[in-house]
Amino acid sequence: MTVLFGEHTSAEIAKIAKQRKKPVVIVPMGALEAHGGHLPLWTDTITPFKLAQRVAEKTGALVLPPIPYGFCYTLRPWAGTVSLKSQTFAAVVRDITRELVRNGFDRILFMNGHGADATIAGHVLKELADEHKFTACVVSWWDIDGAECEGHADENEASLVMSLTGWQKRKSVQAPSQRYFGRVIPMPKGQYAKYGYVGKIGGESAARGRKMEKAIVDKMVKLVKADLLLKEKN
Repeated sequence: MTVLFGEHTSAEIAKIAKQRKKPVVIVPMGALEAHGGHLPLWTDTITPFKLAQRVAEKTGALVLPPIPYGFCYTLRPWAGTVSLKSQTFAAVVRDITRELVRNGFDRILFMNGHGADATIAGHVLKELADEHKFTACVVSWWDIDGAECEGHADENEASLVMSLTGWQKRKSVQAPSQRYFGRVIPMPKGQYAKYGYVGKIGGESAARGRKMEKAIVDKMVKLVKADLLLKEKN
């Protein structure tokens, strides 16, 4: 049976939703924004979508079509970035969650590939929890041990994209970027490299990405099997 929610018929989803223990539904959250000259614009969308499929294949979860746009304030100066307003993204998350609950699903995992999405989704879900009965969990892949990302479109993120999609390494130029304490608004000039990335690039490889992929998938499988209530060691 396919793990992709959208490949099922209406009757099949109705039957699944009536099961005593329904499958977890994974919602990949992404963005369409610049990722330097070495990664595709849809990196933040294709990454959580592919990871969600890997997890679903091992757990029986269902994967919703990804949310392909996010709130991309910082990358708007670079060509190709298409950003939603924060209110728009919040409304999308709110409506999808309500519709999943209406359809009978009560455990929803938001697999995040874009930083700002997690913050917005978290606020929305807290508010919805006062109105509807469900369990949700928001996870950004770079927060998992063994998959840390030190910037944006850095060699770690590039390695993961190569592992998940077969993306071939592109010639890249290391350029300086500047870190600032706190979150400065509007974004200071030079915070991102002139090519639209932050961090070290050039050392990416599919082999490196496979190690990251395994760490992420292993952790997410445990999370799904724990009904989204995975206890951490104190």
